Amino acid sequence: MHLPRAITGLAALAGLAPRQFPADSAVHVDKETGLTFASYTSDAGIEFRVAIPGTIPTNLVYETVIQVVAPIKIGWAGFAWGGAMTYNPLTIAWPNGTHNIVLSSRIAYGYYSPPAYTSANYTILKKGTHINATHWQYTASCNGCSSWGDADTGFSTLDPSAQTTMAYAYSNSPVDTPSSETSSFGIHDSLGHPIFDLSEGKNADFAAKVKKAGKAAKPRHH
Repeated sequence: MHLPRAITGLAALAGLAPRQFPADSAVHVDKETGLTFASYTSDAGIEFRVAIPGTIPTNLVYETVIQVVAPIKIGWAGFAWGGAMTYNPLTIAWPNGTHNIVLSSRIAYGYYSPPAYTSANYTILKKGTHINATHWQYTASCNGCSSWGDADTGFSTLDPSAQTTMAYAYSNSPVDTPSSETSSFGIHDSLGHPIFDLSEGKNADFAAKVKKAGKAAKPRHH
């Protein structure tokens, strides 16, 4: 029996409960966008970065920015905001040719092909998104990645005052249809659950920096 290829890949994002240990992330100041990120580098040299506003509302609903820098050999890279495969926003991205990045917003509810997650809205920022001979990189703002859930499954939020376990997975193999946001893809080559200190990625002038980096922003992807 052959499971859908997207399932085997996203199964990598099975997560852990929040832990209080030294954070795996570190401060990274991105010269291109001007944003400060909490950044983690995986075993394959993939950098996963998160930037947030300097002032966080009490309801913990706020805009975030994700930046991923991957070696050119990486076929796809995924990031789980809640550190688990199911019931949290999944940000999956891959290169399409030599000039474009495709970002796919998904959520999984079990071991079957995950549907698109329309409650997270992304804008790929012009600055910080490109492909060269050695790496592909995207930077995207997200509305809907700091809080998620419903009355049936419960509600979850990202609280920068506490350490947060995220999750990632990646594969060296390309997705089946690089031009399509709904493409299937194969099993991961590796996964991890780094602990982020999101306070490292706070930006006092967050909105202004995002606006500046997003001028002539690329189309939204859901």
